[in-house]
Amino acid sequence: MTKLEKLFARQDVLLAEMRALADLESRTDEQEAEYVTAENEYDANEGIIARETKLAAAEAKAKEPDSPGYRPTGDGTDIVIKDRVQRPFRNFVEQLHAIKEVASTGNGDERLNVLNAVLGGNEGLGSEGGFAVQTDIAGAMLETAAKSGQILSRVDQFTVSDGSNAVKWVDVDETTVATTVFGGVQVFWAAEAAAVTATLPKLQERELKLEKLMGLAYATYELEKDSSFVNDLYTRAFEKAIQRELEGTIVSGTGVGKPLGFLTGGSLVTISKEAGQVAATVVWKNITKMFNRTLDKTSPGLVWLMHPDVHEQLDFLDFPVGTGGVPVYLQSTKDGDLDALKGRGIVDSDHCSALGTKGDFNLVDLNEYLLAVKGGVDTASSIHVQFLTAQNAFRFIFRANGMPKKKSALTIKNSTLTRSSFVSLATRA
Repeated sequence: MTKLEKLFARQDVLLAEMRALADLESRTDEQEAEYVTAENEYDANEGIIARETKLAAAEAKAKEPDSPGYRPTGDGTDIVIKDRVQRPFRNFVEQLHAIKEVASTGNGDERLNVLNAVLGGNEGLGSEGGFAVQTDIAGAMLETAAKSGQILSRVDQFTVSDGSNAVKWVDVDETTVATTVFGGVQVFWAAEAAAVTATLPKLQERELKLEKLMGLAYATYELEKDSSFVNDLYTRAFEKAIQRELEGTIVSGTGVGKPLGFLTGGSLVTISKEAGQVAATVVWKNITKMFNRTLDKTSPGLVWLMHPDVHEQLDFLDFPVGTGGVPVYLQSTKDGDLDALKGRGIVDSDHCSALGTKGDFNLVDLNEYLLAVKGGVDTASSIHVQFLTAQNAFRFIFRANGMPKKKSALTIKNSTLTRSSFVSLATRA
């Protein structure tokens, strides 16, 4: 996104935060400080937006195009002048109203035509009113979803460029680093080898094709009349829906028409339960074995990812010393800090498996998960789906895909045990 687009998206996020704080019946000193901070940032951004907009207008005026979208170069040819950021709609629902008007009456809103020309929306389906969501609105949805998600905010995420529906790259194909690196490279001491054998890295082409994440919402006639409420409701709802669906597939997606989760990917290392271990429990030996099977204990992205029902058990977990025991994990005493286990933060998620089943307790480096997204959210509307109940249908499409960076776990030197960035505890039945 351009600088202005990012600023507009950030303003929408700040407004949502300020509204949530303002709606509280009473605010703590900390919440009051948060409101003041958000308000100050919003006011500062308004000044920057005004300055950037004025500068863009002055630059456009200096070019004085002779015809819309073009200006002469001096040698008899014309070049295209790129449009600056388009923000014709004040909020999400205002654009949905304009889309509905096209669908119901056929009367187009010029702001939609301008916006679609910039974003590449489809106006061919007149009766359905297919249009792209304004960039800054879509950007705000995705930005908020990414920041609020404990899983989504930790993965390696990047945006696919326009004109492409897939990501291709060359990666190292290796399953062991016991005697070689990069899938086959090895060096020799000349004194030990009469002839040095030539070695080469083993490479493979990887591809990640974007898949569609779709949503459908209905707005009644009465709801649409309260624009501010519906705008806030829909925006928050789809932010949360995007976040939860993506995080769920990052954990356990099948890879068929959706991202491949780390629990279903080929690089997962599974730790067996202990002999005689009681069903649906976690013991100290599970933890230490999982920690020592992770590929990089020093990685800043390494966290314990577990179902909340598993986290509850840690309060009663101890390390046996004779007939007694001592606590083995550190509970946070400060708001915003994570509980820790062996020095690594604990993240709760109900996307993990149910207590006692494989995937309920995991040690993962989420920076080793690749998530590709493209653009913002596209929407289309129809008055026909629920015509008799006076409801308008709005369809949303978001394109993304993801998978673990490594296809398999690695074997290290002098060990028969594999290690990975993704380690999970097996079922304890």
